[in-house]
Formats: sequence, structure tokens, C-alpha cells
Amino acid sequence: MEKKGSGFWWSLVKYLLFAYVITTIILMGLAFLLWKNNPPTSLISAGMIFAYVISSFTGGLLLGKKMQKNKYLWGLLFGGIYFGVVLLLSAALSNVSGETFGNAVTVCMLCLGGGMLGGMLG
Repeated sequence: MEKKGSGFWWSLVKYLLFAYVITTIILMGLAFLLWKNNPPTSLISAGMIFAYVISSFTGGLLLGKKMQKNKYLWGLLFGGIYFGVVLLLSAALSNVSGETFGNAVTVCMLCLGGGMLGGMLG
């Protein structure tokens, strides 16, 4: 017997995993580009931003389609959760400095915006 609401959490986890697969594919492409060539740092930064925005947008879009009401809020929630997991993983795998905090705020806004836009269009 399934509890009410558990379908939401299962869908959220599926959409998060799908978003992280998209992120992984894009970042692996960037790593390959970096390995084969010597691209400018701005290209790598733009690629990382693209990965975060398109992933949170896609997850927000899927969650918005599932929820039907207040889609932008569900997309915003998705973007926030997506960013939170990225932040936790980044903090666990690297040293965090004051300079990194400024970048984290920017990435947070991009993830929230991407998720909310996806939710609105979902």
C-alpha cells in the first residue's frame, strides 16, 4: 500500500537523477574538450553554467508537468534541491574559500532561475 505523497518524492528523485545524468554528460564533454584542446577558461566556465542551467531547467520542466499547479514554485524547489546537492558534493570534494562563496551564490541563482523557468513552461 502506497502512502499519499510518496509518488511525489519518487518522481523528485527520478528527476534529480535525470538532471545529474545531463550534468555529467555535459561536464564529461567539457573535460574531453579540455583534454584534447586548450580552450579559454571563459569557455569552460560558460559550459559549466550551461550544464547547471539546462539540468535544473529540465528537472523543473518535468516536475512542473507532474504537479500541474504552482508549477513555478515546484520548479524553484527543484532548482534549490539540485543546487543543494551540487553544493554539498562540491564542498565534500574540494576546499571551500571566500571566493568560492561568491560563485556559489551565482550558481544558486542560476539553478533557481533555471528550475523556475522549467516549471513555468512545464
